[in-house]
Amino acid sequence: MTIGIIGAMQEEIKLLSESMTIKESKNIGMRNFYVGDLFGKDVVLVFSRCGKVAAASTVTTLIETFGVNLVIFTGVAGGADKSLNIGDIVIADKLVQHDMDASALPPFRKFEIPLLGVDTFEASPKMTALAKLSAHHYISESMKADVAECYLKEFEITTPNITVGTVASGDLFVADIQKVQSLSREIRNLKCIEMEGAAVAQVCYEHNTDFVVFRVISDKADKEAGINFPKFIEKTASHFTCGIIKQFINEAG
Repeated sequence: MTIGIIGAMQEEIKLLSESMTIKESKNIGMRNFYVGDLFGKDVVLVFSRCGKVAAASTVTTLIETFGVNLVIFTGVAGGADKSLNIGDIVIADKLVQHDMDASALPPFRKFEIPLLGVDTFEASPKMTALAKLSAHHYISESMKADVAECYLKEFEITTPNITVGTVASGDLFVADIQKVQSLSREIRNLKCIEMEGAAVAQVCYEHNTDFVVFRVISDKADKEAGINFPKFIEKTASHFTCGIIKQFINEAG
């Protein structure tokens, strides 16, 4: 099995790249794809850049050029569920493109992808369960040794909540609580909002390839969404993603 791992920001995959034995690097479509060994598994690691088009282009290359069998997309996201706090982890079982709306053209529904006939992309239950188990393992066994206590205190993180639910993606950095509330009314079990996951899910759906999307909550997707964002990614979220992926790929075989 070859696993493709993607992050939308360089900082989100920095620790993974430092843990990897890189055997080859290929520049395709203005992106560097690093081929090698990560925690004893064959992987291709890549920084996609932000947004749905960037993510879709990157995952297409992973599948068609490198022949990956499983795609992992990770990083941070804004929380939509009021019960979630900074540092909590969302495992996507369903993904929706919240900015897709062709409903002015009958018979399309809002969020439906024209000509595919679906408005939601579902992750494999097996992979979702494994991702949740891996997150629990990291939080209980490694987090406190991995992340400096001062940063856990700064972001008021004790024992992060791990939840499975819907992730909404769109080419918009949401920092408007009214927008969050509107999407929460329209999208069942919405947990978080980001800019890439559902595009990755669509490409994997069209190529019959397994995928996992998990996100670390960095903000509440409100007017305070930018506060401490770079520091949180570097000092906390990047450790979470690296540790969870380490456990996940070891279990995935």
